[in-house]
Amino acid sequence: MVEKTFGIKKANTMYKERVGAYGIGFSSDGKIPVAMTPLYNGEEGYFLLGGGIEDHETHGDCIIRESLEEAGLSVFPKEFVCKGDYYHFIEQTKTDFHGIGYFYYMEIGDVIAEPSEPDHHLVWLTPDEIKQKLFLPHQIWAVEQVCNIYQRFL
Repeated sequence: MVEKTFGIKKANTMYKERVGAYGIGFSSDGKIPVAMTPLYNGEEGYFLLGGGIEDHETHGDCIIRESLEEAGLSVFPKEFVCKGDYYHFIEQTKTDFHGIGYFYYMEIGDVIAEPSEPDHHLVWLTPDEIKQKLFLPHQIWAVEQVCNIYQRFL
């Protein structure tokens, strides 16, 4: 399994841990769907579709649910690609956070609903735009891993 850790784990620090699953897929013109949502500082934050795993949910079920909630987009998770994690401090909540992401290649269906999370908006970015706009470094790295495998889509 391809894995990479970002950030530095501080000694004697209790981290809030969150495990999530995320999907990365391509439109016919090579763009990747992401969710844009306002950040605490008023700027726009861009994130891969996916999120925290609930109860006994599978990774695939999480990606399908979150893509629908965040973007109204139907997706079909296909293949596990990599695992990335990120140790960081969230200034707004004063929390040491450890985000663990499982990243999957997915096929993209249609927009079938309005997002149920009203502050989330579906945005399509090129891989180059992803490098500039995604908020979390382990998500940028995961997109690079998927692009390396699925270059035929670019």
